[in-house]
Parts: sequence; structure tokens; C-alpha cells
Amino acid sequence: MKFNEFNLECQLLKAVEEIGYQTATYIQEKCIPLVMEGLDIIGQSQTGTGKTAAFALPILSCLQENPQRRPQVLILCPTRELCIQVCQEMRKFAKYMEGVRIVPIYGGQPITTQIRDLKGGVEIIVGTPGRILDHINRKTLRFNQLRTFVLDEADEMLNMGFREEIETIIKSLPEERQTLLFSATMPKPILEITKLYQQNPTLIKVAAEQITAPKVEQLYYEVNQGSKKELLLQLLQLYQPELSMIFCNTKKSVDDLTADLQAAGYQAACIHGDMKQEMRSIVMERFKNKKIDILVATDVAARGIDVNGMDIVFNFDVPQELEYYIHRIGRTARAGNEGIAITFITPRQKNYLKQIERLTKSSIQQKQLPKLEDLLDLRIQTVKAEIINIANKNTSKEVNSLLWQLNQEGYDNNDILLTLLNEKLGSGSLKEIKSPKSEKRIITHKTMTRIELNVGKRQRVSAAHIVSAIAEACHINGNEIGKIQIGDSVSIVEIPSQYDTKMIEEISNTTIRGLSVKVSFSNAPMNEKRKTNRTKNSRVSDFKNKSKADHKKDYRNLPKKQRKPKNNK
Repeated sequence: MKFNEFNLECQLLKAVEEIGYQTATYIQEKCIPLVMEGLDIIGQSQTGTGKTAAFALPILSCLQENPQRRPQVLILCPTRELCIQVCQEMRKFAKYMEGVRIVPIYGGQPITTQIRDLKGGVEIIVGTPGRILDHINRKTLRFNQLRTFVLDEADEMLNMGFREEIETIIKSLPEERQTLLFSATMPKPILEITKLYQQNPTLIKVAAEQITAPKVEQLYYEVNQGSKKELLLQLLQLYQPELSMIFCNTKKSVDDLTADLQAAGYQAACIHGDMKQEMRSIVMERFKNKKIDILVATDVAARGIDVNGMDIVFNFDVPQELEYYIHRIGRTARAGNEGIAITFITPRQKNYLKQIERLTKSSIQQKQLPKLEDLLDLRIQTVKAEIINIANKNTSKEVNSLLWQLNQEGYDNNDILLTLLNEKLGSGSLKEIKSPKSEKRIITHKTMTRIELNVGKRQRVSAAHIVSAIAEACHINGNEIGKIQIGDSVSIVEIPSQYDTKMIEEISNTTIRGLSVKVSFSNAPMNEKRKTNRTKNSRVSDFKNKSKADHKKDYRNLPKKQRKPKNNK
């Protein structure tokens, strides 16, 4: 369906044509007419479906004249980056509409500047929940003339703990309003919000085959958890991307991997929820200006990142929510360009891969780990490029002087060249990564060593999680692992003594349920029960095993207030 077939304002159609939009996407085709009718909408869609235009175009087309210039539209976004992106998109659409002010309101920006902007009059506000609520409490923002409320990326806002703020904001809005909700997933809390705050909403769901970026080449490498970093460094040298993003599941992984990349000489930076808004803004600006080659990020922090020219997206960790995969690979192949999405899969994550393929209705091609000859050829090509680069520069006086001295001592230029090349080619640190299936250890000695892991019931870790992680990281069968005792925040595990030192090192490089693991030797006996671990059955057993004299002793030790009165009948 063409955009000129919608009943949009001519100024909007002019801007849309200038941007280059011609045919509406599925969600745009379904949403635009319903939003213009004033109906409530639930839109389930991911990045790359044209969601912003789906609500922005009809909202802009339906704005009314308002001499007081009070806000008519409020759009809530989970992050500052997404807030800015939505605001920029709407300003592009409203380019030829006179007198339409669209203002972003988010934390990290001086509130005095925002108050001044609000006093100047505004039609549309795009903001984050915390700062919007701050203005409501200050009474610098009133919504008595609000007509439309948009909740964008609702699932992420709930994941970030904004439900209370969202409900407080909604209570300050007029009851007679249009409410549009957009979310990548539809968990139970989202459905609760729709029932409470929407009137007979229409559900528009984008099918999986319509959300996969067609120009993204999707690949995966099967690799052990402890070899992921080495593989990433190899692929960065093999593919030589100008601009790339790497996704990790935890903030700690993001920080650690960024430090490793910087140590390897890459211009890398990270972005995650614990960083201050000012720092995140600086990092994003440098990345967009290509002063940073690699951006390492978590899923939530990456929402709203819109950078053209992204060559590769690396899924260092398989996303915890499968729908996030679509968001991640949607960062590349933008603006008609082609891109590559590479996912690192450990052997125990093969089932996730199949689920992703079912979700996207596309196949993800397996690539073999780089062979030794590939790495040697890579090293030769890298050194060759360095030599050509140096050769194009003028030789300094110091170099000419050193060369003359070596010639005088009997070394000709060929000897000097061979020595330098041998040193250069031999200094490479790239090593062939072994396939996970070819490293299986055979246990011949049945003695066991106890180790302690810093995860337990509070992290919702089960014995199955521990066995799966250790078996994969250490290349042993799960039945080689001994007893497991899970406490509140610590677990004791028996592992084969034959490889205990090496296994501890390998377990330290893996994750359990996405959590980094600290491992140490333990002297705690396996039969020792913590008080918090005692079950009802064990307490009943203890009671039955006590003698009558023991029960009398326990009774006498009780305070008088807790003793039951004797039956004197």
C-alpha cells in the first residue's frame, strides 16, 4: 500500500517522499488508519518493522490547533537513546508542518532547560518515565489537553522496573484519550496494563517472516565458552569491519570484553544501564562519528541505536529472550545496505539456534572455525599491508643511519629484511581453536575434588544448570560430575581430581544462567547441611529420632511463655 493512499496531510506526504519511503510496511498499513480513527492499538513488533512511522504519521496528521500550546501527545520510551531517536524521526516527518514543536524530555539533561522549553509551548513530548514523573511532581508539566498517549517498547520499560512510574504517569492523564502500546513481546504484565488502561484495543502482530532483515547474512560458529574471546579476535582480523557491534547478556561481560578488546589494540567502547547518561551520550556520539570502531552493549542499552554503515553484529552471547535476536541483527543492513550477523553458539545452546530459526523463519549458516592455514595467511597479509604502509612513508635519518651501521658490520639488506620478517611473523598470537567435539576428556581416576561456586538458589540455579555448564566448559560427560549441594548463594560440587586445576580455570571462563562464575577449592563436607537448606521432612525425621528424655529436656529449655499449659484433667 502506498503512503499517498492514506488520508495524511500533504505536508507529511512531502516529507515521506523526501525521506524515500514509498510502500508502507505491514504494521504501518494496519496501524495508520486505526490511529487516525482514534482507536486504541496494541502493536507487537520488533526493530526494523517501521513502527515509529506507524504511530508518528497519523499522530502528526491529527494534531489540532491549540493556541495555548499544551501537550497533545505523550510518547514514553525506556531509554534516553530511543527517546532521542523517536524525536528525531518525528521531526523529519514534521519538517514541512509549521508550528509543530516536538521536545525530548529525559534524565541527564539540565531540567532548567527542559522547563524553559515546556514554557515555550509544545505539541508532542517524547520522554523517559523518570524525568516525565519528575516534571509532573514539579507541576511543570500538565496533561489536561492530552489526546494521545504512546507507550513504546513497553516490555523493556517493565524489565527496567518502570511499572510503578508508568502507572503513576497514566493516572495524571485524562481518562478520555487514545492509548497506543507497542512491545516486542507480550508477557503477562503487558497484558495487565492493556486491560487496565486501554479501551477495546486492536491487536496488530507482525509475523516472523516480516521482521527478518532480508539483507543480513546470518552465520554462527560453534565454540566453547572459554574460546569465545579468542574467536572474536580472529574474526575481527579476518573480516576487518569498519564499524561493528558486540552484544553480551550482562553488564560485567560488557565491561570485561571491552577491556580485552582495548588491550588488543582496538578502538572499543561499551554502553550499558549502569553508565551515566552523559557518558552514554559521549560514547554514542563518538561511535556515530566513527571515532570508535567497536561498540559493546547490552540489549536494553542498545535500544534506540540507529547507526548506518554497520558492517557486522556479533552475538557474543545468545540472547536471553529470543525476540532480542531480531533487535540485534536489525542494527546492521540499514538504509539499504548489506550486513552480517554472527552468533557464537556453545554445544548446549544448539536448541536455542533452532528456536531462533523457527522464530525468524530463516536458516542460519554454520561456519567452520578458522584453520591454522587461514590464520597464517591472515598474518602474512596483515604484515604485508603494514610493510606497504611503511614503505610509502619517507625514511627517517635515524633509519638510514642504523641501516648504514648494519651494512658496515657485514649485514646486507636481505639479511636485515629476513630477520625483521621472521620476528614479525613469529610474534603473532593467533592460534587455531579446536572444535568443541574434538576435546572430550577421558576420566580414568575416580577420586573427586570439591569446588565452590558463587551461585546458588538466590540466582535460581539448579543442579542441571551446573552439570550442563561444567560438562560443556570442561569437555567431560555429565555423569563424571559427583555430588552437588546448592546453598542460598554458594554451591559445592565434586569434580574429577584428575583434571581439577585445569577444570577450575575453564569453569571460571564460563557462565551459569548468564552469570559469571567464581570458582575455588572447597574443604566443606558434602553432607553438611545449612540451616536454610533443612527441609520439613528432615525436621520431622529429627523429631521422631529423639528420645522421650530429649523431648523433656527441650521443653524445660523453652521460656515459660512458650510452654503449653499442662492438661490437669
